[in-house]
Amino acid sequence: MTDVLTPKEIKDLGDLFVRFDGDSNGELDVDELKDLINYLKIMTSTEDLQILIDTLDVDGNGTIDCNELMSTMDKTILETYREEEIRECFSSLVGADESADEPNDRISFRDLAKSMSAAGAFMTEGDVKDLLAELDESGDGVIDYHEFRNILLHY
Repeated sequence: MTDVLTPKEIKDLGDLFVRFDGDSNGELDVDELKDLINYLKIMTSTEDLQILIDTLDVDGNGTIDCNELMSTMDKTILETYREEEIRECFSSLVGADESADEPNDRISFRDLAKSMSAAGAFMTEGDVKDLLAELDESGDGVIDYHEFRNILLHY
């Protein structure tokens, strides 16, 4: 159902959905979604609310079911909260090799080797080269942000 939400987040979101599904039909209509939005203290106009429904309503029936809400939350978390964490993690690895002439926006062999060593992983030079080759989707000998992000989100 989701790629990013934790089991607790799924349960909490499901509970929240049930709480605002006033007629217990498994779908939120405009009024029920408005109540949910107000509960979350999100200011929105009637027009914005309709745009939200149109965006969330994958099957086009004019209401939001729990799966549509979960899918949207999954995408939102993936695009926002996790993005910040991914950037922070990437930044901590870039330039781990302080002897580099200038900082860059890619993880080099030396960055990866130093990071693995700092994490307590014993890796030979060959092991680090193999790991870099496996993670380097473009084959340019470094791991850029997009490759790093794909690694974290798909493994």
